[in-house]
Amino acid sequence: MIRSLQLFFWLLVLSGVGLGGTIVYYAPDEVDLAPLLSRADDYEVEIIRDRFGVPHIYGQRDEDTAFGLAYAHAEDDFATIQDVIMATRGTLAAVKGPDAAKTDYLIRLMRVWEVVNEGYHSRIDAKTRAIAQAYADGINLYAARHPDEVASYLLPVQGQDLVAGFTFKTPLFYGFDTIIGELFAGESPRALSRHSDTAFQFTRQPQPELGSQGIAVAPHRSGDGVTRLLVNSHQPLSGPVAWYEARLHSEEGWDMAGSTFPGSPIILHGHNRNLGWANTVNKPDLVDIYQLRINPDNPDQYWMDGNWHDLEVRQADILVQLLGPLRWEFTEPLYFSAHGPVLKLDHGTFALRWAGMDEMRTLEQLYRLNKANNQSEFESAMSMMAMPSINYVYADRDGNIAHYYNAMMPKRKAGWDWSKDLPGDDSDLIWQEYLPFEQLPMTRNPPAGFVFNANNTPYVSSMGPGQPEPEQFDDSLGVETAMTNRALRLRHLLSTTPAINARELHRIKYDLAYHESHPSIQALRKLLARDLSIELQKHPQLAPALALLKSWDLRTNRSNHAAALGVLTIEPLVDFRENNMASDNLLPNLLAAIERLQTHFGRIDPEYGDFNRLRRGQHSWPLDGGPDIVRAVYGDPDDATGQQIASAGDSYIMFVEWSSAGEVQSRSVHNYGSATLNVSSPHYTDQAPLFATWQDKPLWLDKEHLIQHSSRRYRP
Repeated sequence: MIRSLQLFFWLLVLSGVGLGGTIVYYAPDEVDLAPLLSRADDYEVEIIRDRFGVPHIYGQRDEDTAFGLAYAHAEDDFATIQDVIMATRGTLAAVKGPDAAKTDYLIRLMRVWEVVNEGYHSRIDAKTRAIAQAYADGINLYAARHPDEVASYLLPVQGQDLVAGFTFKTPLFYGFDTIIGELFAGESPRALSRHSDTAFQFTRQPQPELGSQGIAVAPHRSGDGVTRLLVNSHQPLSGPVAWYEARLHSEEGWDMAGSTFPGSPIILHGHNRNLGWANTVNKPDLVDIYQLRINPDNPDQYWMDGNWHDLEVRQADILVQLLGPLRWEFTEPLYFSAHGPVLKLDHGTFALRWAGMDEMRTLEQLYRLNKANNQSEFESAMSMMAMPSINYVYADRDGNIAHYYNAMMPKRKAGWDWSKDLPGDDSDLIWQEYLPFEQLPMTRNPPAGFVFNANNTPYVSSMGPGQPEPEQFDDSLGVETAMTNRALRLRHLLSTTPAINARELHRIKYDLAYHESHPSIQALRKLLARDLSIELQKHPQLAPALALLKSWDLRTNRSNHAAALGVLTIEPLVDFRENNMASDNLLPNLLAAIERLQTHFGRIDPEYGDFNRLRRGQHSWPLDGGPDIVRAVYGDPDDATGQQIASAGDSYIMFVEWSSAGEVQSRSVHNYGSATLNVSSPHYTDQAPLFATWQDKPLWLDKEHLIQHSSRRYRP
């Protein structure tokens, strides 16, 4: 199966013959660009870029606005959008080569296109299809005007491509790809890459943290009658799931500001005039693995309900680039049982079932959220249950706040431990339905006057009454019960701040401390309390390091001289990329930290800002914060300098306020700038200094004010 593909490729390269396929000199038919160029005549839209290069899209219809969003985003990040679309189509290997073939196989195994093609014209409404096609037309227009940037297998982009992107990508946020990787006994790649150069290719390298936090404050708790919302997602700083800021406005009432991903025709989080929300990743138990008993006399039959049943067998035809136009077209079998897709592996045969496996209405739900005007309309859109996971922290102009633990929770049979592999011989274990929205954990308008989430349990979303209780929800749902360091700090800071005004919310968002009760700090205290006399004899450099750690105030401010050593020591217990499975024996981490700091800095106590950096091109800035800090910074080591270079965490940050009169205003900052790939643009790095120093910029919602602060106005 998937593991065999790599062997096939190597045999092919070494022997020059195809196994199960043929080598072909192949180039796709040339695409006529004239129709793609002419589609621009169908849309009436103006793009106004503010002085930071952020596009504000003004269209007559919603379709016009979606068209403009696509064109503006393509101007800034076409290569990433292109990769996302090709990955979704299952044609990535035709351009990227053998390393991408596993992804193309996964697309077919997930039946992404079967789901989309069957439901595109019947399951989502005409307006959503129009939005998707308009966005596709915007991509096509840019591509037709810049043919040298276009991959051979991209054009024309269709609305179905954008809808399929959600069917493919949304399960990745709750870890579907990682679970598949774990099925391969640790020998195969464990997750899909979120990095720009290897986007959506399987890799064994730890991936950037997908976390986030959101805070909503009610008027009675703000001290000034203002409703406040913090949008603070933690994503990779670049690549296929990095944030892109935009403002969307149409004469049909679409008036959304915030950020989105490459290939997404709507704003994913932010605010309109009446309401807004922040998203955070949640990971309940949304994937089930069934171990199948295979007929020893027929490998394509499995045992269920007292009878042998035939596996459905299909063929996956995958085209792989070898060198230039030389490609290998090969065929791999696809297997399906009543449970879902089937993987035949050396250690067994397994069937998969996951939340959202037949869902293709996600774009429609998100579009309805963008257009919602009040909490009732927002919850009505949420009740579609077309988003497989993701928390929502909500606020609106009427002063309502809420936390919704959103997920497509399977209705599972009682009496089984659904966290483990299940027997495949009982059809009663094949769930068919999901819990309705009203039965999910949620917190609405708690008396404490605030809600928050930082990838922690939904049972702690505020302080005091109004929060959901664990006893209300079945264990089979697999709802998280853990508290991140960020959640511990937010609960403390929010509950002890009498009036959460603008200044206090800013202070809370940029908190730099670890919480004393977090397991990582408990493990550190355990290390410092140990008798290390024997280790001190072997490693005399331990003595000053232990003394430095004992003096550490658990803060990560850039002038701190103990933070670099402290963060490196506890990092495996706070960085989600390690899955919190590391040993609580921190001594090996400490010894490695000492060696790294001594080698590259000549000391164990460099200023933290010299160690923790934001880098963009040839420029670099010192950063506060660290892994699982409210000022979240997840970094990768630079082997040449020993510095930790930010790769994920705080990225797009937005502060939103509704006055007592219901008027909205917001400020935001991006980790780099609006021109995510254009090195020559002034907007390639113009927001990085703001981001590094806790500053933000205004978001001009009034067109007259926007024009006064604009850098460019044009019609695509």
